[in-house]
Amino acid sequence: MGASVYAVVSIYEDHGLLPHFLEHYDRLGVRRTFVVVRTPTRGALAARAAEAAAGRPAAATWVECDRFADPEKAAVEERVLRAAGVDADDFVMRLDLDEFHEYPAPLAEVVGPLGRRRDRAVRGRLVDRVAEGGVLAPVRPDPDLGLQFPIGCELTGGALGGWTQKVMICRAGARLRGGVNHDALGVSYEPPPAGPGDGYLVHHFKWTEGVASRLRSRLGEADVGPEYRRECRRFLELAGGAGRIDLSDASLLARRLGPLARPA
Repeated sequence: MGASVYAVVSIYEDHGLLPHFLEHYDRLGVRRTFVVVRTPTRGALAARAAEAAAGRPAAATWVECDRFADPEKAAVEERVLRAAGVDADDFVMRLDLDEFHEYPAPLAEVVGPLGRRRDRAVRGRLVDRVAEGGVLAPVRPDPDLGLQFPIGCELTGGALGGWTQKVMICRAGARLRGGVNHDALGVSYEPPPAGPGDGYLVHHFKWTEGVASRLRSRLGEADVGPEYRRECRRFLELAGGAGRIDLSDASLLARRLGPLARPA
């Protein structure tokens, strides 16, 4: 692949997703994935991240942080990328641990048409993934996550009223609006560089065992923003007590998706 594509993710907890995450982006063709562990102390999570990264094109770094509402997230990730020699013109995927990209073409064909234009980026749409019956199931080592959570639905954008627009690829030097990967400053997303625009998807594996307790914990942080706070509360109202998402709700548009496509 001509242009280099890197990935960076900050993690605050790990409920089984990290090995799947690293394997997925390896198979997509990402040159190197940077895992930034943000915890109060260099403890078990940092050790697990280092173990998961070993033997892969990945690197784990610990940077002290005492809360999920992390105002320095984007700046810390930028410092990690610069320290690793990532150039401002290289392409970067800025990710959350529960986000798994799917493209309608091989990664080389996606970034190739972007050429030397620094104002081009790739944007996609978030689709929530849940287990059979809407159960908040644990993440297992295997099989493929798409088989463990085969149902796609519109939970975030529908019932929770959250953002579903995601920046999937941009230049390392691009600035994210508000420090989160919903939009970037001064970039153009049209036309899609390869394949149909609706083929750019961000599969969202958030709705797993323990999500209700994780969201309750985050609501206890004073710095959590009002929009995210509303999303958390709405989810807890919908599924926090039952331990499952009611997929019979027509507004969720639940449908079977299965494994993620990774064009070769």
